[in-house]
Amino acid sequence: MPVDTLTIAELERWVLFGADWQLVRLSDGHAVVDLCACTGELVERRESNDHALASYLRSAQPERA
Repeated sequence: MPVDTLTIAELERWVLFGADWQLVRLSDGHAVVDLCACTGELVERRESNDHALASYLRSAQPERA
């Protein structure tokens, strides 16, 4: 089954529209992110092998704690 890859632009747009995300897993080259509604309910889980997204998530994570 193909993976629907997440991009930085999609993640930023998700937040811009008032939704939220939660990091599920993060390694050097792979990220798994839950995209959640503003109520906190899971909408979908997305993955990426993009190193730039992994770096973005790593830098954004402390702000989300």
